[in-house]
Parts: sequence; C-alpha cells; structure tokens
Amino acid sequence: MAEAANVATVHGAIYDWDTFNLLENTIVEVNSTPPQSQVAKYGLYSFELPRGIYTLKASYYENGELASYTEQVLNITDDGDYILDLLLLPAYPDGNFSLNDSHTNPPSMNEDKYLFGKTNLSKNIIFILTVILFIGGVIVLFILKKRHDSEKADIERSLHEITELENLDYNDLNLPQDLQQLIEIIKANGGRITQRELRRKINYSEAKVSLMISDLENRGIIEKFKKGRGNIILLKKRGST
Repeated sequence: MAEAANVATVHGAIYDWDTFNLLENTIVEVNSTPPQSQVAKYGLYSFELPRGIYTLKASYYENGELASYTEQVLNITDDGDYILDLLLLPAYPDGNFSLNDSHTNPPSMNEDKYLFGKTNLSKNIIFILTVILFIGGVIVLFILKKRHDSEKADIERSLHEITELENLDYNDLNLPQDLQQLIEIIKANGGRITQRELRRKINYSEAKVSLMISDLENRGIIEKFKKGRGNIILLKKRGST
C-alpha cells in the first residue's frame, strides 16, 4: 500500500437522477490495487487512493435488479482532497426486443418487417432518452460544482482573517505543552489542516485530540469548520472572536 503522504482522499455524494436526492445503499467500486468497494449507506462514499487513473463505478439495486448506474474516470495527480459527486442514470435492458416464441414459431415476411421496425423504433426512443438524460446530468453536475466552489470561497474568506503565521505567538498564554504542540503543527501546515491529518501528525489518541481541539476552540485560538464528513481546523489571529 502507498505511503500516507502519497495517498489522496476521494469522496462525494451520490444523487438520484430523478429527484436529485441522496441515493442510499449504493454500491461504489474502484479498480485500485487491490480493488475497493463499499456500500454508501447514507449516499456518501470515500476512498483513499494513490496517484493514478481509476474507474469509479456506482450501482443501485431495487428488488435485486440493477435500477441505476454510473461510471466515472478519475485521474489522481497528487495527494490531497478530491470531491467527485455522482449522478446515477437509469439502467436499461440489453436491447433484446425479440418475442419469446420467435425461435419456435418463426415470423412470416410481414411479421419480420414489423418486428424489425418495432425494434428500431424502440432503440431510437432509448437513444433519445439517453441523450436527454445525459444533457440533464451535465447540467446537474455543473450546478453541484458551483455549489462546491461557493463552499470553497466561504473557507477562503475565513482564511483572510488569519494574520501572517510568523506573527502568531501564544507563548504568553502559558498553554500546556500538548496544546502548544497542536498549535505549532497547524502553523507548520500553513494555518489550515484537516482534523484527520492532524491526528496523523500527533501521537495522541483520537479522543484526546478531539478534547484538545475543543479546548483551543473554547480559548478562541482556532476555528473549526465542517466539510463533508470531516472537519477543517483554522488558526485564528490574536484578539479575533
């Protein structure tokens, strides 16, 4: 398995094409080495992947039959956080429109022409519907991208409230050594770090790190933002509220 420093987190939401609601219990697969799969119980998925090109597949079943499906190519060029929302489109039959008794009772010439015309008409209808759904999916993905861009802009506006890191000094507060260590890690990371990454960089339990973050937040030293299924920790300037 690749080292943690070279692993990216890929995550996102799964939407139904008709209602645009989160599609729960969708099966999501990626052709990593070894392959990974999971059930998106609440319509959300997350994978850790090294650099490379992958195919991400999502399948939703109703009454044991495939109801909707999508497939996306994902190019991981660097470690970090990748957000890829998925819009599942209806799954169609294999296109076999022949009658059940066509093998035992071959159609006459007129019947054969009728079946041929009926098959072509059905295929044309499915093609037109597929094109319409594809265009609709592109529009929805554009809207979802705009929403993520807006969330990113909100975080960037919060970052403007942080002073230059070299001017941030909390030594006069006589903080415990473990809290001071947490601050130094956040400063070394540019004043912004995910809670998950922070736990990786410090040798404390998850429960202790959560308590330390809450302590710093109560002291007004850091700010915590919710993003997806995790938290982003921001170091605040002195005297901000």
